[in-house]
Amino acid sequence: MRKFIIVGSAGSPSQAVEILKIEERLNIPVIICIHFTASVMETFAEHLRSDTGHDVEIVTKPTKLENKIYLPQGNKDIVFISENVVSVVDGEATGKSIHPSISALFKSLIRYGSSETVIAVLGGLGDDGAKEASELKKRGVRFIIEKLPRFPYLPNNIAQNLGERYEKFEIEKIRSVLSELNNI
Repeated sequence: MRKFIIVGSAGSPSQAVEILKIEERLNIPVIICIHFTASVMETFAEHLRSDTGHDVEIVTKPTKLENKIYLPQGNKDIVFISENVVSVVDGEATGKSIHPSISALFKSLIRYGSSETVIAVLGGLGDDGAKEASELKKRGVRFIIEKLPRFPYLPNNIAQNLGERYEKFEIEKIRSVLSELNNI
């Protein structure tokens, strides 16, 4: 099952919206894991709906992936529980301090990731997900790192763990990759 995953932190919500403005109906699921406080998740979901025209679902329980955008419930971590089902877990259960946790998402994806999975890493702070990224790459997951992000720390830390095994694109090119994947 093809999947497009967007991860990020500081400075990346507006970039995620720009990527999703493909002006065509989604034919694949898009999972977004961007560090947000619990109170902002519903506002971001509404922003995505109005600016992109796509269906957006906030995941609160095991959810079979369809052709729409998925965000985790506030203060929860979104995780894969099978190849095409995501759920949320209490942030404290994963032992991570930042939520939603990119590390928790990546760790759950190791079993199900494949060459049909594309992960776009946008700007942010810290190293959330960096350790797990190389394991996903071994499974064939395609990584795209945002070129010249406002906050380069998160993408640089993930890129460092990937070695030379990633692509670096500007937001417009990441949008075109989503569009291409959407039309396969």
